[in-house]
Amino acid sequence: MTSFIIGREEGKRVKERGVTKELTMEGISIFTARPLRVTVRDGVIARVEDTDVKPGLPYLSPGFIDLQVNGYRGVDYSSPSLGAADVDRLIRDIAESGTTVHLATIITGPTTTIIRNLSLLEKARQRSAAVAAAIPGYHIEGPFISSEDGPRGAHSPSQIRRADFEEYRRWQEAAGGRIRIVTVAPEVEDALGFIERVSSDGVLVSIGHTGASPEQIRDAVRAGAKLSTHLGNGSHAVLPRLSNYVWEQLGADELSAGIITDGFHLPRAVVKTVARAKGHCRLLLVSDVAVHGGAKPGVYPWGDIMVEVFPDGHLGLHGTGFLAGAGHLLDRDVAQFCRFTSAGIAEAVELCTVNPARLLGLPDPRSFCCPGTVVDLTLFDFSPGCERLAIRRTIQAGRPVFG
Repeated sequence: MTSFIIGREEGKRVKERGVTKELTMEGISIFTARPLRVTVRDGVIARVEDTDVKPGLPYLSPGFIDLQVNGYRGVDYSSPSLGAADVDRLIRDIAESGTTVHLATIITGPTTTIIRNLSLLEKARQRSAAVAAAIPGYHIEGPFISSEDGPRGAHSPSQIRRADFEEYRRWQEAAGGRIRIVTVAPEVEDALGFIERVSSDGVLVSIGHTGASPEQIRDAVRAGAKLSTHLGNGSHAVLPRLSNYVWEQLGADELSAGIITDGFHLPRAVVKTVARAKGHCRLLLVSDVAVHGGAKPGVYPWGDIMVEVFPDGHLGLHGTGFLAGAGHLLDRDVAQFCRFTSAGIAEAVELCTVNPARLLGLPDPRSFCCPGTVVDLTLFDFSPGCERLAIRRTIQAGRPVFG
């Protein structure tokens, strides 16, 4: 059991403005394997002490960072009816997975909807320090992607268009300059010039939802692309054996790669191969969770397509063999990555804390237990072979939000 010790109030938990006045937690540091007692006062770490090893201590970890959250439990960042209360609810709901920071991801849609939702998210950030801490920026996935079945994924075919830097500038203005990643297919019209200009603007360009030739992938890398969006997914069902866009991205040392390791998007052998090819420092775990993640099994509308939620929780385009985003979060992805590879739990956690923080220019999560820092952590149990982490508690920007 986690040891929650409330200090100087004779066991009474005192809260002010939703923040526990003083709270002490014990756990095994995910990065050092040391048993620690962490005392939090008014949302800030006041004291960190070594403690004794005790049966049942959980892991103590920085909160997870997810570069690709499209929506969850009925909230959709791409919906024209997205509201401010939806943003608060999504932040709380994904905290159940240990995720404390994410990029709100808006997919292919009308320019007016993209700009509307970026403006709404910016207002939510300005209204609430908690939202600002949870959402440091945005990921625009499309609409400058392949229109082909397979590479297009679950994106609306009617809204796919040529790459347009002026449209990107309107997005960025609405976003307060906080667009951090744009996913582009290198083969779409005007893509290479777009990649050059967006990259020079300090924004990460990610290759994804593409049917590009190997030569077009190489051109995109030379133009400034730095990342692969959910590598291996958003692709054709059948590819040329040796010369294709997956191998080309896998072999490009300039590209880091996000992968979805929920057990449905990539087979075990593919996860192992990507991990070995990219190496630890260029690999990131992402959920790609979508609006119908966490819903009961059934068929649901998503824009102008139909999505099926299967009994095991994964999502697919109804009546096809293609996936439609993800139904699971990082608590499953971390555990499945450990199952599929020889990685230990600490290494897997770095792929959704240290690596994305470095990519986004955020503070190094390895210092998450330093006195004076605002608390952003999760406590969880894990045993090798488990399907998912068992999250006990999540504290986001000093506020207990789960557990």
